[in-house]
Amino acid sequence: MALLIGRYEYTLDGKNRLAIPPKFRAALQEEKGRSLFLTSGLDGCLYLFLPSRWKRLVDEDFAAFSLPDKEEERAFKRKFFSEAEEVTPDAVGRILIPQYLKEHAGLKGSALVLGAGRRAEVWDRTRWNSYDRQKVEPAYAKAAKRLEI
Repeated sequence: MALLIGRYEYTLDGKNRLAIPPKFRAALQEEKGRSLFLTSGLDGCLYLFLPSRWKRLVDEDFAAFSLPDKEEERAFKRKFFSEAEEVTPDAVGRILIPQYLKEHAGLKGSALVLGAGRRAEVWDRTRWNSYDRQKVEPAYAKAAKRLEI
């Protein structure tokens, strides 16, 4: 399973198409896959999965979706899976972002595609910059004091 890393800046075009980084498309080709899986993510972004990771989430790791509060579990699954789309890059490597996912992520034009290890995330640049300042930088600094890497 490929490790998705890096930060890539793109512009969402007028038809809601977003370029997928060449490295991520290469990982898709290595899996002999044609499509990626896109869904609403946490903290105001979108999650983008390679087919192998999506299959593992659904087939093997479905326990990861188990919560003690079954009402909360059902609500999470409903959103996560009902908003999931199988998206196939076009000839130049763009995917179509459905309007409801565009709204979920607040995508207005400038977008970031961020590698997040087992998945990629799609962020509106302004939203990411705010989240980065408020949440990521403090958490990174705190974790850096405890981690020895």
